[in-house]
Amino acid sequence: MDTKKTPLAVAIFILIVYLFCLLSVAILPNLSKIVFGSWFHGTDLSTTWNPTFSAGSIVIGFISAFVLSYIGAWIFVKIYKTVVK
Repeated sequence: MDTKKTPLAVAIFILIVYLFCLLSVAILPNLSKIVFGSWFHGTDLSTTWNPTFSAGSIVIGFISAFVLSYIGAWIFVKIYKTVVK
């Protein structure tokens, strides 16, 4: 595993997931609420579910998703390389 390429690939993948999630909530909000509720073990999202979008929140989400997933994948690669030695 490469410490530069693997984190970049993971971060790009997470951005694709982020965009898919954003579009699903924007296009099919009720279905998204049902699916997300099932992922969180039946948590009732109706009290907090209020999808709102702004350019700023989308940009912040996009950047933070990229940076945090890159860092997380980089740490994972470092741990992986240590374990397989």
